[in-house]
Amino acid sequence: MKILQRTRSRQLLKEMETASSYRQWSELAARYDEDNGLDEWKRDDVCESYDYQAIRYRLEIIKDLRARKEYQKLLFTLNEGIHGNYGGMGKPSLYNKAKFGTKHLITHYINEMCGALRDLNEVDDSIIPLEERQDFFVRASHCYGRSALMLSGGAVLGYFHAGVLKALFDESLLPEIISGSSAGSILAAAACCHTDDELNHRLSLDNLHDDADETEAIRPNLLGALRKPNVDADNLREYLAKILPDLTFQEAFELTGRKLNITVTGLSTRQAPRLLNAITSPNVLIRTAVQASCAIYGIYPPVTLMCRNSAGKTVPYLPGDKWIDGSFADDLPAKRLARLYGVNHFISSMTNPAALAITPDPDAAPSLLRNVMNYQASFIKHSTAEALRFTRDNIRIKSPVLSLMQHLTYGVLAQEYTADINIFLRNRWDHPLRLLAPPSREAMHRLIYEGERSTWEKIEMVRNCTAVSRTLDAILHSRGWEK
Repeated sequence: MKILQRTRSRQLLKEMETASSYRQWSELAARYDEDNGLDEWKRDDVCESYDYQAIRYRLEIIKDLRARKEYQKLLFTLNEGIHGNYGGMGKPSLYNKAKFGTKHLITHYINEMCGALRDLNEVDDSIIPLEERQDFFVRASHCYGRSALMLSGGAVLGYFHAGVLKALFDESLLPEIISGSSAGSILAAAACCHTDDELNHRLSLDNLHDDADETEAIRPNLLGALRKPNVDADNLREYLAKILPDLTFQEAFELTGRKLNITVTGLSTRQAPRLLNAITSPNVLIRTAVQASCAIYGIYPPVTLMCRNSAGKTVPYLPGDKWIDGSFADDLPAKRLARLYGVNHFISSMTNPAALAITPDPDAAPSLLRNVMNYQASFIKHSTAEALRFTRDNIRIKSPVLSLMQHLTYGVLAQEYTADINIFLRNRWDHPLRLLAPPSREAMHRLIYEGERSTWEKIEMVRNCTAVSRTLDAILHSRGWEK
């Protein structure tokens, strides 16, 4: 019997690896959980990973107040604490046990919270005045925060992000705030420059690869790039013109409502990296921002950003400065997104080979060997970063090229590459020259599918962890109460 069950479980896992849609994958995952007794784990509230007693107690109070329509008391209860990760219910360990979903208590609590918020939004003004409810929802949104999706660099591996975006969009879970660096900036811009009606087509293999074929290459062969960097920059410019409309950051926001953020690194070591968006640089043209963020030092030439002036003409933006690959200094700009938008929950789509090489998967099942290896990797990373920082600050290097390389290497090592929810490219190793070569249609298909497949494993975690903030945002949007 046990042998038969193990065989069936292995078969289900194989079928999950080749599922053609999230619906098919989730059905297989749910069947796997049922066969392996994980449904019992979901039904049992008790677990050391979260405060199930506090969540269960609060759930019963909210259910009772909603049933009795005690809306003033319900408002008071919610005022006591609309906080993300209440009782530790957002921990990855609660979503790694089963293949599909988590403790039923957590899902019930989140659904009840969202229902309570909608009740308060719809209650009659004679019961709770509109001004009082507006004050509550604005404060609750500020307190709870919101989520952002960050797309890392990764050269050709960046097409993985197309699958991540598509999987989240198909489930109506794509955050409004999206950042991208280097290759990630291409897909982030595609998501933020096209309306919902256009987006699935714009993220499709046919659209992305056919255009890439027409421009011969969007990523150069390394030796060819060293010989003719401007030719490869022209290829990238032509490719971006085909997949991205000619919009500024402000125009893109007005078109789609999504908040695009692109990181660029200053060519000068004295120039701090920039996060370009509709707040910091509303008139900058997105295509030039993407081109700058993709300008790998030594392969693509540095880029002068362009903007649209008050007369509608295209002119240089900060004409004295040039910019290169955004992943060198701020691949995942969590701190800046937090400051600009009140983001306190981050989803990371990680394809950056340098980051993957030095970053253990924080969601992997713990073991003594894994913990030792992670400690060693962390020690080497931080020790090397500190050594580079010391030499950068105390030893003068006359060569501008060596000085910049030292500065950029420190930037890569000093960054943190994990978030609240991590969607990692599973194949962390590839030939360096292949990363910079135009992908075949088959290779691009594999990357896009792997992005979807990797995201499907995180969908229910994303759904639960963002449900309250999405409900609050929907209420604020419908009422026109956004700041």
